[in-house]
Amino acid sequence: MGFLHYVRLIRPLNCVMATFAVYIGYCVSIGEIGFEFLTAYAMVSAFLICGAGQAINDYFDREIDMDKAPDKPIPSGKVKPKSALNFSLLLFFVGLVFAWSINREAATIAIAFTALLIVYAAYLGNYKYLGNWVVAAGTAFTLVFGASVTQNYFPAVYLALAALFANVPREITKDFEDLEADRGNKVSLPMILPHIWPKVLILALYLAGIGTGLGLYFLGIYGNAWYLWPISGASLGFLASACLAFTGSYKLSQQLSKIGMLLALLAFLAGVAL
Repeated sequence: MGFLHYVRLIRPLNCVMATFAVYIGYCVSIGEIGFEFLTAYAMVSAFLICGAGQAINDYFDREIDMDKAPDKPIPSGKVKPKSALNFSLLLFFVGLVFAWSINREAATIAIAFTALLIVYAAYLGNYKYLGNWVVAAGTAFTLVFGASVTQNYFPAVYLALAALFANVPREITKDFEDLEADRGNKVSLPMILPHIWPKVLILALYLAGIGTGLGLYFLGIYGNAWYLWPISGASLGFLASACLAFTGSYKLSQQLSKIGMLLALLAFLAGVAL
């Protein structure tokens, strides 16, 4: 049972999504569906570093979670804070070892993102308007990290930009949902700006993500219908998420955004597979 509490600490579903994004980044870099031994190294590395980031964030947020989420492993007493920290550092270390085994560029990307996660959790966690970009960059980094196996970064960087634009607004939407729980603990955009402006930013970023994603089709980079249909579905999901955010349906908005992001990742994969 103790092992399951550590599993909860790393949010395995988020880590699996990061692993999937690494594979997509690799496939995009070679222009087809494929696999090589070092791809597995990159996927394992991303899973471990993602999990480590989740765990260390819970370690530094443990006091806030006593009131906000008392059922989490640390505030519930099922995992000791020091054990969670050591577990996180171990995952970071092993993840970096796997990245170093790929090549120097992969190691550099992994080290940079590891440092970003630690600095954010330790020093910037109270500033959610910065954290929105750090969390969203996680998906963007994984796509580029997958491409580092072959060191061919186009169009993975383009996809990473689309993913960044699509993920930041979901994080801002979550800030609206957490507004009361965060008061006195963290600072988010809805706290420092009139509510209309963060919602306008949500819409603008979703539109930027949609434009970037659809641009791949209209520029002829991914010119097949197998890419167009899922990316169009993702675009509709993002637009619906923006509308729901404006009406105050924040939880549903986030759920639709996650579905949209999954469809976008599938579209990226279909773009090179078919």
